[in-house]
Parts: sequence; structure tokens; C-alpha cells
Amino acid sequence: MSNIIAQVYTLTTSVNLLFNYLRQVKLQLYKIYRELNLPSTTEKILNTAMDCFFQHGYGAANISMVSRYVGISRVTIHKQFKSKKLLFRAVVEQHFQQNNLLLDEYRLSEEDFWLETQALIINRCEGIFDNVASSLIRADLLHAGQAYCKDLIQAEENLVKKCIQSRIEKEVTAKRLTLSNIDMSPAKLAEMIYFAPFGITVSVSGNDITLFVKNIITIFKASTKP
Repeated sequence: MSNIIAQVYTLTTSVNLLFNYLRQVKLQLYKIYRELNLPSTTEKILNTAMDCFFQHGYGAANISMVSRYVGISRVTIHKQFKSKKLLFRAVVEQHFQQNNLLLDEYRLSEEDFWLETQALIINRCEGIFDNVASSLIRADLLHAGQAYCKDLIQAEENLVKKCIQSRIEKEVTAKRLTLSNIDMSPAKLAEMIYFAPFGITVSVSGNDITLFVKNIITIFKASTKP
């Protein structure tokens, strides 16, 4: 009889442990679900701040406006972003981080270098403020970007050029591309490819930019053909 009681006790203990374990797993899964499906407070603040900046411009938007739109207190926002300038920088940085997910795919890809580089450059010609309807607000945001985010912009440019350079080096190693015809290093060619279309982006339509980039890529491809 005592053996049966001991076995029942052991079984009951095991069931309780299993139940507690499953409850913990359920809680963890619920947390993961929430993280995957619900934006965090920071994401809500940044997304709303972007809307405020894009609709009203840097000069008119402020943390109080963001607080009203997002429904989060100014105190909470100030804990994360001490000033409007830091909030604006965070919005720009978030845009770069989202773009860099695609950049990682480009860097690691083994597909057609020239086609993927063409797509990358066309995408990069579409600036963060291009979809702002008002030209005055867009100019205000561009000025704020140059004034407060120059280091972020420079770091992003360097990152993109490094990724293009890495792809060029892989193409040279695989003998699908040669630099001897143009007397350039991989770094210099990457810089040329990156900056080539930006002289016309302020004065032509999106279709013209796409065509221009395609033509530039065709020239680079022909001049580096083994």
C-alpha cells in the first residue's frame, strides 16, 4: 500500500511540475506573440513622430504634438528622447535600420551582381522624405536632416559603399568582373556606383532616375567585363 501511495505521490508531483512547465512555456509564447504582433512603446512613439514630422515639418512638430497623437505622456517620451532633435534622429535612424535589412540580403547574396546593385541604387535614390507631399515641409526636413543627422547619413553611406565593395571583391575573385580596364580599386568603383545617380535625383522624375541608373549600370558592367 505504501508503495502505491509513493507512486501516486511521485506521479502527482511530476504532473504538477509538468503543469508548471507548460504554464511557463505558455507565458513565454504569449510574450513572444505580443512582441511579434504589437508595436512597443518606442515603436509607437517613433512611428507617430515620423507622421508628425512628415505632416507638419521639423519646425512645427514637437514632443507635445507627438504625445497628443500617440496617447503617451510627455514624461514617458522625454525619458527615452530628451529633445525633439534626438527624437528626429531616432526617426531617421529607424528608417536606415529598416533599409539595412535589405542591405544585409544584398551583401550576402550570390545572385546577379549587376541586377541586384541596380535595384539597390534605385532604392537608395528614394530618400526618406521623398513621399512628403509639401515641398516646403520636405525642404524643412532635408535641412533638419543635414543639420542634425549628418553623422547618421555619412555612416549609412559608408555602410552601403562597403557592401557594394564586398560584392565587387567577390565578383573579382570569381573572375566575373575585372578592374584592370578602368584602373580602379573595389572601394573606388563602389563609391562611383553609389554616387553616380545622385546628381540628377533632385531634378528628374522617378522613371528618369530608374532609366539613368540602368544606363549607368550598363556602362559599368561593360567596362568591367573580363
